[in-house]
Amino acid sequence: MGRGTPPGAAHAPTPIVRRPPSLLQRDKTSGHPSPSEGPRPPCEANCQRPWPFGTFAPVNTLHELRAYADEKLFQQDYPAALHAYTALVRLDPTGLDARLRVADTLLAVGEVQHAAEVYTALARHAAHAGYPLRALVAAKVLEALEPQLAPLVASIAQLYGKGSERLGRGLRLSMMGDANELPEFDLDHVPALADLTPVAAALAADVSTVAIYPEQVPPIPLFSDLPHEAFARLLSEVNLLRVRPGQVVLQQGDPGLAFYVLARGEVEVVRQNPDQPELQLAKLADGAIFGEMALVSAQPRSATVRATTDADLLEIDAEALTAAASAVPTIAAALERFTRERLLGNLMATSPLFRPLDRKQRLDLVRRFSAHDVSAGTAIIEEGSPGRGLYLLLHGQADVSKRDGDEKVLLATLGPTDAFGEISLLGKEPTTATVRAATQCTVLFLSRELFQKLAEAVPEILDYVEELSDQRRMDTRLTLSSPDVFEIDLDDLVLI
Repeated sequence: MGRGTPPGAAHAPTPIVRRPPSLLQRDKTSGHPSPSEGPRPPCEANCQRPWPFGTFAPVNTLHELRAYADEKLFQQDYPAALHAYTALVRLDPTGLDARLRVADTLLAVGEVQHAAEVYTALARHAAHAGYPLRALVAAKVLEALEPQLAPLVASIAQLYGKGSERLGRGLRLSMMGDANELPEFDLDHVPALADLTPVAAALAADVSTVAIYPEQVPPIPLFSDLPHEAFARLLSEVNLLRVRPGQVVLQQGDPGLAFYVLARGEVEVVRQNPDQPELQLAKLADGAIFGEMALVSAQPRSATVRATTDADLLEIDAEALTAAASAVPTIAAALERFTRERLLGNLMATSPLFRPLDRKQRLDLVRRFSAHDVSAGTAIIEEGSPGRGLYLLLHGQADVSKRDGDEKVLLATLGPTDAFGEISLLGKEPTTATVRAATQCTVLFLSRELFQKLAEAVPEILDYVEELSDQRRMDTRLTLSSPDVFEIDLDDLVLI
């Protein structure tokens, strides 16, 4: 799907339909609670609503029924898909995705009003049940249908914004039934849409039988650091990206212009190298965040992210986010905090310095580093100066150079997670090279005294730093003795 495709048309062309006078006006009389109002009491009559369309097709589990429904949707067999998704809602009323699919299918056949009612009920229910990303997906689809969504967005923002009494850690209502065997099905006999549509919409919009909500709901990264007014402002900058299996979300080598929150589905992260098989680096599922380096630079993507299932993603454009941060100071502060935490998380996961430590030790160590923003061209370490401690490059690039007679020799260009300063730290001798920021950088610094305490407590870290120091001494000698130093691959040649 192209980025300009309306979110409601994620999986198939949507017929041109006439928009009803106001989706929100009809919703005001529907009786469904907003997140700030809380759930309404269960309806006994709805619990006993009969299913009027008889027997079903030969599928044995809920998982197989979901796969069957998805297949029909992707084939644009909308009546069969709607029939199967509606059966899923009836058999597994806790499932959020089946309700979302009912709404998507209703929209695909032009039933805008019915679709909007289901999206609205789903957004409110998912928000209360502790699934805010599902709620935001439904809200963003609704935004394309009915721009005047201030009441719905405000209620979600109040529930998940900074200061909400509901924010915290708590158990959430399960949104997927088990794989118990199902009754015999005959989904080949699909009712007429005129008969099926109102039943499907009513069933998917009715959450009264599952409206048992946790006392606390989990925070949303970045958003929940904001007061509800700023929350709503930031949400307006979010795009909904709906993709099918195999579709590329971001491509290795492309400039980083946005970051993503995976609201539903699964994706894989792969690295593509010439003349080598594709390497899978990771699999990501609901709630994962990726592409966040776009927040600090537009450097080319280092890997490709591709959907392995159909998925919904919240795409946050870095330029638009920066503009919103300029207009709303609370967004700027939250964005800086979020960016720093994400970079620190990546650093702890990838830097060899943290490898000997468990998660608690890593968090404790990273808190002992002080962070410093450095402008391009600024010397972080000057050759010949006293060694002060250990440095880690959080983001950006820095050039390492050494005087060789009247010439200055470039030894290496450092990137994120690279450590430097270790030679003078171990030998208590002046630094033997200059490190200068090549781009805007963030550098973490650990003083000599704190490093010594760390080395005593975790000898493996001292072993790593000593090995790194010995390797860099040898590499630098080779570099300086070469008749043409620029013929050597210098990526890992560092001496401080």
